[in-house]
Amino acid sequence: MQLAWRAWDAITGPGGWRSVIGPVAFVVIGIALLVYNHLNERVTDAVFWLTLGLILTVFLRMMETNRRQARALARQRRESLNDRTTGLRNRESLEADLAAAAGAPGEGWVLVLVELEGLEAHNDRRGYAAGDEILRSLAQQMVGAVAPLGGIGYRVAASRLAVLVPAGDRQLGEIVLAATGSLRVEGEDVPPLGRSYGEVAIPAEAGSADAALQLASRRLAAQRQRQHRSARRQAHAVLMAAFAARHPEMRDDLRLAAYRAISLARLLGLEREEIDDVALATELQGIGLLATGDASHTPAGAQIVAAAAGLAPVAALVRASGERFDGSGAPDGLAAEEIPLGARIIAVAVAFATATSPHPNRPARSSDEAMAELRRQAGGRFDPGVVEALDRDLVEEAVPA
Repeated sequence: MQLAWRAWDAITGPGGWRSVIGPVAFVVIGIALLVYNHLNERVTDAVFWLTLGLILTVFLRMMETNRRQARALARQRRESLNDRTTGLRNRESLEADLAAAAGAPGEGWVLVLVELEGLEAHNDRRGYAAGDEILRSLAQQMVGAVAPLGGIGYRVAASRLAVLVPAGDRQLGEIVLAATGSLRVEGEDVPPLGRSYGEVAIPAEAGSADAALQLASRRLAAQRQRQHRSARRQAHAVLMAAFAARHPEMRDDLRLAAYRAISLARLLGLEREEIDDVALATELQGIGLLATGDASHTPAGAQIVAAAAGLAPVAALVRASGERFDGSGAPDGLAAEEIPLGARIIAVAVAFATATSPHPNRPARSSDEAMAELRRQAGGRFDPGVVEALDRDLVEEAVPA
């Protein structure tokens, strides 16, 4: 019976039975008139059969047009709900399925959003065709992993995939592991791709499609930020260990400079992420000495730092930390506001920490002596505003708590 209905739908087209009223009426009226004229001997047998054939041909042509329209509409519907690159369902389909899952009785569903990190960079280097091939491979792996659990795969953005899996009696971690643990890319020219995810139980944690997507997205962003910070810290630790092995005499000065830079950055209103960049860049300010003994080592240092994951903003500060406020510095000859504020803070913090720390060839200067030298070079080597902020910071430190 179901096959008969499908055959009927294929014949009638997108308009259903209404679409065949016209062709059928045309055939019935045409044949009736033809038979009437034939019985009254107004047309010959040859004309009768030729005309009947023409009527049937027109009828079949109309039905064929309906069939093609039906196939085109079905293809359009499939394409509107599926991603062309991966073959997975798209965001529109996910939203519809989430709405159904939120309102359905039972033990619930689990939505897992997965962000593929590094795919866009690979596309820039190798082209979108290579990136699409990787994406298709990962999509197949993900679907293959969740299909035994009854899960469905989706592509909801350029580098973001999703799965919707019936919870059943499974633990949430089991479903998340199935969705994310199988994603691997192999190949000599394929870079390591990171992945972050956010999961949500439906309807326990979200009672609508919008709420589920928003909560999963927030959790994904939080995990990505944690991974980003962890990667930054690990890269920073490796670089500092290498630098301390070669220049152990500078480690304490740079640590003191980093503490001072954090204090100045807060005083000057930098955001949390910017303060973190300044702190890391202050300690890595001399890393270029590993590559060159030249006084202008900041370009080499920036190149070393930029090679570490997540440290591109830090590398930019390292490069600019050798600039002078009057524009006579290196490597780019930046002046005044052209120099990033973080780099201007680093220059003052490093100079103050170095001056107030003891060295083999000279004793440590007092804070007053160091500040006097910084004021003398304010407007030339240093930003006068940052020097003034340091003065205020020292005054606040001197006030008893």
